[in-house]
Amino acid sequence: MRRGFKMPRQSNRSRRDAPDWHLHRTLEKPTTTLTPHEANRLALSYANSYHVGMSSLGFQRTYQLVHATEGWAAERFFADGSGEPTSVERSTPLSAFSAIAFSVSFEEDFVNLVRMLQRARIAPRRANRGNDSPLVIMGGSCATINPLPMVEFVDVFTLGAAENVLPTLLATLEMTDRDAILDALAAEEGFYVPSRHGLVSTDSDSKLHKLDLTGEQMRLPGHLPTSSIVTPKTEFANKFLIEMSRGCPEKCRYCWATFGMGGFRWHPTDYILQALERGRSVTDQVGFLATAVGDHPEIETILKAANQLGFRSAVSSVRIPAVTDAVLTELHRSGDRSITLAPETGSDELRVKLNKPISNQVLLDKVRLIFRHGFRQLKLYFIIGLPEEQSEDVEAILDLARECRAIMLEELAPTGVIGQIHLGVNVLIPKPYTGWQRQPMATPAELKAKISHLRRGVSTIPNVDMGTMSIKQAIWQTYLSKGGPDVADAIERAATGDTTADLLRRYRGEIDQTVFRYLEGDLRWQFMRAA
Repeated sequence: MRRGFKMPRQSNRSRRDAPDWHLHRTLEKPTTTLTPHEANRLALSYANSYHVGMSSLGFQRTYQLVHATEGWAAERFFADGSGEPTSVERSTPLSAFSAIAFSVSFEEDFVNLVRMLQRARIAPRRANRGNDSPLVIMGGSCATINPLPMVEFVDVFTLGAAENVLPTLLATLEMTDRDAILDALAAEEGFYVPSRHGLVSTDSDSKLHKLDLTGEQMRLPGHLPTSSIVTPKTEFANKFLIEMSRGCPEKCRYCWATFGMGGFRWHPTDYILQALERGRSVTDQVGFLATAVGDHPEIETILKAANQLGFRSAVSSVRIPAVTDAVLTELHRSGDRSITLAPETGSDELRVKLNKPISNQVLLDKVRLIFRHGFRQLKLYFIIGLPEEQSEDVEAILDLARECRAIMLEELAPTGVIGQIHLGVNVLIPKPYTGWQRQPMATPAELKAKISHLRRGVSTIPNVDMGTMSIKQAIWQTYLSKGGPDVADAIERAATGDTTADLLRRYRGEIDQTVFRYLEGDLRWQFMRAA
């Protein structure tokens, strides 16, 4: 047998020894034909739980595309459990594979990636791995936002859409020599190979290409991401997921998706309707996903078609301008009773500064329309710690919540039902490639005071509740998202059990420089450019 990217050895473990994975298999419903046995097999790993990983349409899409490649099949791994990770499909140990492709959507999952390697007794640092060690590959949004914190651990970063990078990656992995594989991928667009590229210059002539899915590609058959497996054990339980579009019509200064995902483009309606027909044989629930679901030019036609097929439809958060009478009618008819909007701030003035020029009056008109259609749950997302944010901007969030509640009570009174409003309050994390990427994060003292003020205010408003992210986690996430290779030590310590509080104390100096300082000059992550 060749020494290179071989068939993995089979585990001696019986199905009875892995009841959780067996449970997942029995609950899973494939929506397409997946080849179970092929000559080449890829360990496809999501650096978080099964629940989170199988909620990722990008991860499911990659799984589907691997199986659509002649001679290839994938086995899935997740961060659940203890001991060596084993695959859902065959209980194969992670260390049995010669290539492990991780999907990472959240910076905190850097730690899970390293921990999964440790559990599999694979050297986390690439410098300590030999010729017979698995090749560690990382894709997902974090590979293209800022891969530098992971360069000590990852052999190859894939930059862009799976449709564009997988063909080259899989073809190259069929080679038998590890060094030849790294050389070949380093010479191709859409890949960052730290051992070959080093720390790439931010000079415009040397930037690496990121191969996004283009509007032209999206108009071709076979480029619509949908669920390959439907399961109840996800955030979108039993839902067949369909991607509606990419990018966003807005360019909010805080949002990486609107800058990093390219201009707004959508999948053709005919392809979406064909996908609905296929998904209906598996489930009666469908989820439409995108940064701007409601901005698809034929959203009403699509929702009507889903209703006619007997689907219960749900959408990810809808941009405020996209809330229309027709959209709400079709969503309510399908059984949906919850809507999510993202006003981000309570004041018109601050909203304009973050490049989201939507007035409170427009928002309140949409809220009235939502409750008038019989929706009972409204989720409103806000951000605190914004540049130029004043105390009156924070108070404006409470004022807006009170106005929304008054509208809810007025519109739902005839039904005899009182609804609920949830405020999701996040801390601004100035992400790379956003309009505020150079900005420092607000100080913990400022954030604590603002959150405390909001909590006290919300406690006085019936039928309104609030959830917030941890300030410590926000600091840690900012450090990971804006850091360089020197963050590797902190990631490794986290993987071996250091708490977030311990890490923030130990690396306080580095964190202060990265998180709480305005960044001047060249930004180290700006070595990639769109194709």
